[in-house]
Amino acid sequence: MFERQVLGENYWKEQAATKPQLYPSGAPLSDALVRGEVTIAPLLYNIIWTKKKDGAPIEIFFPPEGAPINPYASGIPKTATHPNAARLYLNWCLSEEGQTFMIKELGNLTSLKKAPAYPEGFDPAKVNIWVPKFDEYQKYNLPWIEEWNKTYEYRQ
Repeated sequence: MFERQVLGENYWKEQAATKPQLYPSGAPLSDALVRGEVTIAPLLYNIIWTKKKDGAPIEIFFPPEGAPINPYASGIPKTATHPNAARLYLNWCLSEEGQTFMIKELGNLTSLKKAPAYPEGFDPAKVNIWVPKFDEYQKYNLPWIEEWNKTYEYRQ
């Protein structure tokens, strides 16, 4: 959605014309990047950050056009075996200490109003954070995936 809505409707066709190497997910793509099999890769930050932190010879760049993010939720299911322990853990995860850990060690962004830190290389004054609109995501997800697969001649 980010590529289509921010970079333009022709972006997929223009990029597909370069015949990029396609991977089924970010995990094998990040491994290929670390091994030097590809020289540039659009990856989720937290999938590559831990490799860089462990010494992988890579650089991370946040383009000024924007950085799409995938928000997620945390919670405690009604069926939790130890709900009080889960509450303690969730409270820590949402604390400044927990958020700082997740940013620096796992490469996450924060949902706190005031960020205790930012991922290495991320400057909120220079990078537009892009979040998909849920109703558009539901509406366009399947047809755009089909179009993307056709444009890139991708088959899983």
